[in-house]
Amino acid sequence: MHLRYLIYSLLVFIVAVAACHNPLDGVTIGLKDPIQDGVVECHFYDPANNPLPQDNLIKITGADAAQVVTTVNTTHYKINSDGNLLVAASPIAILSPQKPFRFNLVVEAEDYLTIVQPFVLTGVNRQTRTIRRINILKPPRTLNAAQTTGNASSDGTVGATFGLTTAAQNSDADHATVTLQAGTKLTDRDGTVIGGDLTLAVIHTNARNDEATSYIPGGGILSSVAGRNGGPSLGNLRLLSVAGSVTMQVYNGSYGLATNLSPSIHWTMDLNPTAYNARAGRVIQEGDSIPLFSYDDFTYRWQEEKPGVVKRNKQTSRLEYQADAAYTAAYVVGWTESICTVGPIFKVSSKLANVDVNYLCKLIDVTTGKQVSAFYTNVNNGSLIRIYNQSKNRKLKLQVYDETDAWGKGAKGGLIAESGPGVTCDLTPVAINLVTLPVPPVMKLEFYFSCPGGKTLDESSLPALIKTQYSEVGKENWHDLITTTRTQRTTTSYKLKVGHSYDFRASTDGGATWPLRQDNYSVDKPEWTLKIRAEMYCK
Repeated sequence: MHLRYLIYSLLVFIVAVAACHNPLDGVTIGLKDPIQDGVVECHFYDPANNPLPQDNLIKITGADAAQVVTTVNTTHYKINSDGNLLVAASPIAILSPQKPFRFNLVVEAEDYLTIVQPFVLTGVNRQTRTIRRINILKPPRTLNAAQTTGNASSDGTVGATFGLTTAAQNSDADHATVTLQAGTKLTDRDGTVIGGDLTLAVIHTNARNDEATSYIPGGGILSSVAGRNGGPSLGNLRLLSVAGSVTMQVYNGSYGLATNLSPSIHWTMDLNPTAYNARAGRVIQEGDSIPLFSYDDFTYRWQEEKPGVVKRNKQTSRLEYQADAAYTAAYVVGWTESICTVGPIFKVSSKLANVDVNYLCKLIDVTTGKQVSAFYTNVNNGSLIRIYNQSKNRKLKLQVYDETDAWGKGAKGGLIAESGPGVTCDLTPVAINLVTLPVPPVMKLEFYFSCPGGKTLDESSLPALIKTQYSEVGKENWHDLITTTRTQRTTTSYKLKVGHSYDFRASTDGGATWPLRQDNYSVDKPEWTLKIRAEMYCK
């Protein structure tokens, strides 16, 4: 690979180059080290694949809001072009279980449902959240969202009844209705009253097509479900037939989130009359009781709830589900089956060691011969490939192909090996022999800092972290490549292939921004060296 030279101006830190072509033109490099402790990384997406809004109002509220900063210790919060936002606790903040660090992230944009996402930090570990942004006017199929306003007194008591019914995307679509009656008392999860001006937001997912499950938390898998009334855990469950879902959120003008509702509020949801009652083996009918589960997206906790009942609405003559809610959450209605948390497990024997690409695997039902799933995973020697959330009492085998998530098919291509059968829920490793899988060619990657004559490199002044990513040329489909530090600036990777061209980019603030960019770069030998001449890093 051709050697590139970057020169940092001592006055304005503009990247320039000594060669005839600069792959990283006109870039301003910040010299602040990124905060690495207590980082919160948010990935935003629109489930309808609408372009994410560019004009966002970002607010930080809550007890410790004054000590929330960006990863370069400013308060200039911004969602980057990838839809990601990184914030962190200030370096002077104390993060401990004894003194939890609390704040809410608020994101507002025209025509979009407001995001109010709470965070609690009790240590320095990074938290990562994937958060959907729903365009109220352009929602995905089978989903509708709406919000309305009301008011509660200073003691958290709703003054006048208010609520909403979600709007339909077409004349025959289903609706959901949530109502807060006068006298309802609102408190947060710590018991603090939530009063003042209120916003009620509701998301309704109907069951009119097969996409419904993808909009439900967990994608149809309910993990570690807590039993009702303190009963034993139900373990992991899979939705066999979904009747719908309603998510509700209530917050005040300070974006304090109401969690507890006393007394419980009533909600209803129109039902698809052809919805299948998996327990009775027929379509639903009036009087059916359908299981109900709640999901708290703050604690990631599933809870079995008192089932609601199917009734016929006297005004519309439609079948609807009626239930009560003692707290705000995502409520999922449907029939489930108990599944294995993990098992089978496959143990790999191969010639690969520290190879940082994942290989194509196919999970096959031994009895039917049909493919159960396909995924990419690491197959270094000794790796354990754990299979999750499968139906009980099934026999499965694993197939591994010489095809990666980084560069497609390898030297052999096609199927390399197939395991023997493993039984779901069984934790005894099943061997799979991949010794015929070729070791892919390795590439040396290096950031090299040089100094003018008479000076030496001052490692303590170098960027604490430089993260790099790569993409197919022009695709903007970025994947992590390497992360280097002040003292570890050379590493190896198997993700790039000689003879291919890539777009590259780099970040010195932990991934919040990517000011260094190198497009359509041809890899012509098994090394990539970025040689940087910068007197500011010399002494």
